[in-house]
Amino acid sequence: PAPMFQNPPKCWMHRQGNFITSFFPASAKAGEDYDFFYFPPVDPAEGKPFLVAGDIMAAFSDRPEVLAVMEYFSTGASVRGWMAAGGALSPHKDASLDWYGNDIDRRIAQMVNDATVLRFDGSDQMPAAVGTGSFWKAMTDYVSGTIDEETALKEIDASWPTNQ
Repeated sequence: PAPMFQNPPKCWMHRQGNFITSFFPASAKAGEDYDFFYFPPVDPAEGKPFLVAGDIMAAFSDRPEVLAVMEYFSTGASVRGWMAAGGALSPHKDASLDWYGNDIDRRIAQMVNDATVLRFDGSDQMPAAVGTGSFWKAMTDYVSGTIDEETALKEIDASWPTNQ
């Protein structure tokens, strides 16, 4: 995101998750140097969709202490510190908007709460070599006009891992 903070800026918009603010310069002020907006749906009949990512936890043992940790992580209190630090949203219904450490995260959390449809980012569902590698690069190249759509799709397809 560094180009957004150059003078003059080399980037005016940057699509990213709310965690990106932790990579902003410490001097950057929310609402003054940066802000965000809700990208409207293509068709209002589709409701208020929201793209999310998340961490999934799994227990591989039914020992009492493992189950206690899993129970704890099912509560908003378990992520309150992350919420206060910024760049993380809570999926818990018992988490308060007041726990967010800044207005940006609080506003994003309210939008997530108001969403009628939530979907995980497709790149998060891809093998890492594709989702954070070839897909990311090809889409960036396509959007910037460096390559055409057909080339982008061919590069992504060619990078997909094969079963060996």
